[in-house]
Amino acid sequence: MSVELIRKQMGLNEMTRRENVQVVKERDIIVPDGKPDMQRVLYLDGDINIDQIDVQEDRVVYKGQLDTTILYVPQNNSKEIYTMKGSIPLEDFVILDGVDNDQRIAFNYNIEHMHWNILNERKLNVKAIIGVSVEATKPKEIELVTDVRSDSPIQTSFDTVSIVRPSQNGVEKLIVKDELTIPQGKASIAEILKMNTEIKEEQIKRTDSEILYNGIVEVSTMYTSQDEDKPVEVVKHRIPFAGSSDVTKPGEEVYWNCDLTVKPTYMQVSPDYDGEDRIVEVECIVEAKYNTYDKNDETIIDDVYFPGKKVTIANNTSDYMTLASKGAAKASKKEMVTVDSGAPDTEQIFSVTLKPMVEEKQINGDKLTVSGMVEAKIVYIDPENMNMVQTAVEMLPFNQELVIEGLSKDAYIDVKVQPKDIEVSAYNKNDLMIDYALDYIANVYKKDIVQTINQINVEDMDKEELNNYPSITVYAAKKGDSLWNLAKRFNTTVQDIVEINDLDENAALNLGQKLIILKKTKF
Repeated sequence: MSVELIRKQMGLNEMTRRENVQVVKERDIIVPDGKPDMQRVLYLDGDINIDQIDVQEDRVVYKGQLDTTILYVPQNNSKEIYTMKGSIPLEDFVILDGVDNDQRIAFNYNIEHMHWNILNERKLNVKAIIGVSVEATKPKEIELVTDVRSDSPIQTSFDTVSIVRPSQNGVEKLIVKDELTIPQGKASIAEILKMNTEIKEEQIKRTDSEILYNGIVEVSTMYTSQDEDKPVEVVKHRIPFAGSSDVTKPGEEVYWNCDLTVKPTYMQVSPDYDGEDRIVEVECIVEAKYNTYDKNDETIIDDVYFPGKKVTIANNTSDYMTLASKGAAKASKKEMVTVDSGAPDTEQIFSVTLKPMVEEKQINGDKLTVSGMVEAKIVYIDPENMNMVQTAVEMLPFNQELVIEGLSKDAYIDVKVQPKDIEVSAYNKNDLMIDYALDYIANVYKKDIVQTINQINVEDMDKEELNNYPSITVYAAKKGDSLWNLAKRFNTTVQDIVEINDLDENAALNLGQKLIILKKTKF
């Protein structure tokens, strides 16, 4: 007897490995020629640029550099501040057993801590602790049986496999540039010490053909001036931007997200019409990193039998990972930060940086509670202090509940907490008030198993085997019974049971429900 299996290919994703590591990098930074000797360091920060990620057997190799900015005071002159740049090469690897270059890699990093040590007046040692997170996902194709054809009567049971997986991803870069003028109430520029850029008032929208985004790039510039009363100045400018990414929206799309970041790439000081250095040419790159997720539903054959025949089924089992659900929440917050030397005027605040750190994720039914700390770092100018560039750091707790369908203890939950719309103001003479919002995005991934039919063997029953089935049975439904299972067990069909008992084929059986089941003698 011929049995033909109708097959269809379906793509799955399997998460193979995740690894979180800390790496320590350090290097001596030399004061450039033409800069005075160094007495005190006022400020240090860094920015990581990864140029290359290479997936090799059992490891992920990355290359790049940590660019540093250092503000210092020269010897015997506490009212002057100088800036110098440096870089620390990054060339390392993360061991991931079983990874190869056919797998998709998600690579994330952040600076957890930076420290300096003055070796002498011309040399500074900088040490950084960097957190690196790597996730490897392996795509694979499986064959699903979507239909069975035979020249004999066949009974089939269907199931639906639903898989949500990444479909489109990319990065769109938008150049934002402008000529910024120093206001007349501020002194002209002697030297730019540091520039900071931040996105505010962002709006992101999804259409059928693209992802639209717009917002404001706030540019904060710290510079030295010729005014002895105000040796260091801070000025802020706002540059609007708008862009789009051509991403067609298919009917299968169920989730999408887009993250905006900005980095300054160029700055140049130019004179105004009066010959004073009051014009700053600025160029920034706004990056829009997007991801979309499609849901694929496929109806498959999960069981078959032939009344009057002996059937042997060989199955294949495949593991896969699916994005089971997503959750999101937004919370507005107000927190006070105490400043030891007295709260500065708002115009003297250079930057406010918030770095959330998730410490605990708790599941209770369909509720996910995310808690942790936000490191708030405020950099401001205090001309009355010996260290004119001051940094105030405060740890602020957060706790947020998200309602998400399909949560389970064995799910892998990826949570991102992003600060938005940060504003700061003076609350009293010692405290600053920070207004901000925290965006919570949680992706819930589940590992599941799909069982597919590989082969079906069919043999005739002999007369004795057929006679072992009772001619008529009055059966009381038990827990877990279904019309399909009963028809298969008693060598009949679902349709026969439905017709004899006047049942609705789609209705569930009640516990103890009486059914009359007749042995089928003709097939």
